[in-house]
Amino acid sequence: MRHHGELARVEIARQDLPRALNLAMLDSITTALRACGFVYVTLDTQGYRSGSMNDVLPVSAIASAPGK
Repeated sequence: MRHHGELARVEIARQDLPRALNLAMLDSITTALRACGFVYVTLDTQGYRSGSMNDVLPVSAIASAPGK
């Protein structure tokens, strides 16, 4: 799950997406995250991808990251 202020973006491994894509599971996920204070709950349809937060960073931020 990624935290974007009032929004929770749920990332599930692609091989597990079919299990999550039913109304009962989606309702459970939404209920749990709203109980944590999130107003909006979304499901990333690309699934979990390590480093996906870097997709929105400018190239200059990635190039100057520690260890680069």
